Amino acid sequence: MNKLQVGIFDLTDCEGCELQILNLKDKLLKLAEIVDIPIWRLAKTPTDFGPFDIALIEGTPMSKDDIKLAKKIREKSKIVVAVGACAHLGGIPAAVDEKKRDKFLKEVYGENYKSTSVAAKPLSAHIHVNHFIHGCPIDLDEAERVIVDILMDKNPIPPSHPVCLECKERENPCLFLKNEPCQGPITEGGCKAVCPSNGLRCWGCQGPVKNANFGAMGKNLKRIGYKDQTENIMGAFTKPSGGVIPTDTTK
Repeated sequence: MNKLQVGIFDLTDCEGCELQILNLKDKLLKLAEIVDIPIWRLAKTPTDFGPFDIALIEGTPMSKDDIKLAKKIREKSKIVVAVGACAHLGGIPAAVDEKKRDKFLKEVYGENYKSTSVAAKPLSAHIHVNHFIHGCPIDLDEAERVIVDILMDKNPIPPSHPVCLECKERENPCLFLKNEPCQGPITEGGCKAVCPSNGLRCWGCQGPVKNANFGAMGKNLKRIGYKDQTENIMGAFTKPSGGVIPTDTTK
């Protein structure tokens, strides 16, 4: 039996999502019976660049080289999967106001630094993406579900419920009832509400849930005292400049 050819790539990222894939451990060994991974910089020395049945890409295209590589991967691959919030939404880099990027670069790297980066956008702004594995970092169970569905020639169906439902399942107290901000009502589930379950608010790294009511979220944030911080809170992973759903909070 010919093994499926799978390539795993990273662009500009922290490699946290790839480490999560490594954490699949024994399950990866079982996959080795039907899958060959000729290229995965984090885990092995590359042996061949395509063609691939499936390509997993982590990270945001933040340079011309990143974009060139992403397009090359797309040409060589039947299926492309965006892995993690950086590839899916543009990640934290996409939350930066492009009008202030030069100012931030000078503050961090000095007046003489010449940046070669481009505006951070989701991977899908540059190439066609077939499927997504959401999160920052990705959830192991969610990653396994999506990967197995693809290997079985099934269409992975993302969760249609918000993070709030998973909070309820875990009997977490609602942060909004304590007048604390949380993106749970407008964020797609699948992460097991890991942040609220550990005393942190949801930042929206799974991306917007279908039919997310951004207007209502903006009003609620203002109601509990976050009028001047609404855009920053809602734009952590869904900044309009990143090419994702606009966070209109003016209504």
